Amino acid sequence: MTKKELQEFYWTQRNIEKLESRIEELVAFATKQTTRIKNDADSIHGTGFNDRLGDIMAELTDLKTELQQQLQEALNKQLAIEQSIMDLPEREKYLIRARYIERKSWEEIAVDMNYNWRWIHRLHAKALKMLA
Repeated sequence: MTKKELQEFYWTQRNIEKLESRIEELVAFATKQTTRIKNDADSIHGTGFNDRLGDIMAELTDLKTELQQQLQEALNKQLAIEQSIMDLPEREKYLIRARYIERKSWEEIAVDMNYNWRWIHRLHAKALKMLA
């Protein structure tokens, strides 16, 4: 397991968050449009509400498909990370898991592990060498 692979997992998780956020936005917008259609049935004809709602639903379907693919990719990467760190000493395993799976900041990890920031980076470098 390389640092690049660990970083790829991090960015896969960030992309998943963005997809989830966009899906939430579209669901909220679709709900608003549906409510508007129900409240103003006379205005449906000729205004494009149904077309717009159809476009939103199509985008939602596409995003949900992409989200499922990203989730599967993330799960595969996480399993590979877990497998590769299994043989690390507990301290290094904890650090790698905290940084790349739990996505904690260096400062959070330093406080959590009761080490200073510089020592955490040294420990991280040591763990990466052990993974290579």
